[in-house]
Amino acid sequence: MRFSVIGTLFVVLTATLSGRGDFRPPPQNAASAVAIYDPDPNQIWNRLHSAIYVREDLPGTELLPDALDPPLWRHSTYLLAQPSHERAMRILDEFLETHAESLVHDPVKRALLQRDLWAVFDWSVEMSPGYEKEKRELQARLADVLGRLALTSDQIASLPDNYAQAVASGEFAKEYDPDHRERAFLPPDLFDAHGPWVELVGLGKPRPVAEQHDFFFSGRSSFLIFLRLPAGRKATFDYLNALWNSPPFSSLHFSPVQSEAPNPNLPQLPAGTQVVLLRQMTLFDKQGKLTASPITESVQIRVYRSVTPSSAPGVGIDQMITTSGQDFYAIRLSRPLLFAGRAGGLKAARPDEKDFALFGGAGPDEGPPSHYTPLSAYHPVVKACVMCHREVGIQSLSTLGRLLKPNPLQHDLPSNPSGPQWWQDARILSWKQGHDDWRRLGGYLKFTQ
Repeated sequence: MRFSVIGTLFVVLTATLSGRGDFRPPPQNAASAVAIYDPDPNQIWNRLHSAIYVREDLPGTELLPDALDPPLWRHSTYLLAQPSHERAMRILDEFLETHAESLVHDPVKRALLQRDLWAVFDWSVEMSPGYEKEKRELQARLADVLGRLALTSDQIASLPDNYAQAVASGEFAKEYDPDHRERAFLPPDLFDAHGPWVELVGLGKPRPVAEQHDFFFSGRSSFLIFLRLPAGRKATFDYLNALWNSPPFSSLHFSPVQSEAPNPNLPQLPAGTQVVLLRQMTLFDKQGKLTASPITESVQIRVYRSVTPSSAPGVGIDQMITTSGQDFYAIRLSRPLLFAGRAGGLKAARPDEKDFALFGGAGPDEGPPSHYTPLSAYHPVVKACVMCHREVGIQSLSTLGRLLKPNPLQHDLPSNPSGPQWWQDARILSWKQGHDDWRRLGGYLKFTQ
């Protein structure tokens, strides 16, 4: 289900972008692109990273070696078919035989390499049938490396709060500036338990609020949603109360098989409302315990400049953004910046910046090589958000259904200084524990949990 729903959006996005003829991956110095973990590109940590992120069969991936996630799709055969499988096995064997985990002791670097290899392991479990022998060979080696890289629980707890570092760096504006809409910003009070930002927690539900994001990344990241109305915290809760007390459905027949349609007259968000989708890294420690880490992987922000529907047709991605009445921002993790201690490793995506289009049922390498086109591999980092959030006002909020009856009314959560941060959502950890890929990894590493 996850891939079929998202796959539809992927097809729409590809069709929207096709024919523009202006695709250009962001310029980067390819010669130094793989010097991620060490200044020497030939250092084995760099070569292992390169084997995953710089795909020999897809032109252009060498220009995105610091992409947030590996360029692997559900039906990809990369790392399983030859020659990429042999190359991956050779590098992983060298890593294990030389105990290359001992070359780097920095907990931050070890956490990032664990994160990336974990993504490859899960992909190999969830992908389409085929290459079963190659999958087992890959998984066994990846699991061994993952176990060696794992940090202690104390080390994970001591990882940097890179969001706070980014705010303190002064690299980002602290608030939205309507006179400089191109300027990305990071709210310094996002995690203030009594501040203007309200986390949408989906009370009474066993699954996290941002289900589609959480499940697409198989629980290796936790996605948190924050809402802020212009008048502050009380106004935000007052609005959520009014929304909850509104009929969730209209009396009109929505379709021959659905007798109730969503209510189009729900209380509207005021102009100036802001929404944040925060992605945070999940790790597991040496004992195999899943843990929410303090490292922020990305921050997506939407500002509702207008909540008045437009009569202009939303044809093309730029026009969709205009008619949505929203400004979109994406701030993402850069490994080199994080390792260098600069701005918490977070950087704002440029308006024209592109990354791998992973939210799709099919990748560019699925089929004859002649079918490969750059537009099927990359998407605009900032603009792509409008594909799922192109409606005006409250109707663009994908979690809307969780804010309506019969779900419980959103309310303030008490702060717990002695326990996890109030904004962390443990539901994603419990969901991950029951997932096939986690059980498979536990079988390799003999977790005792």
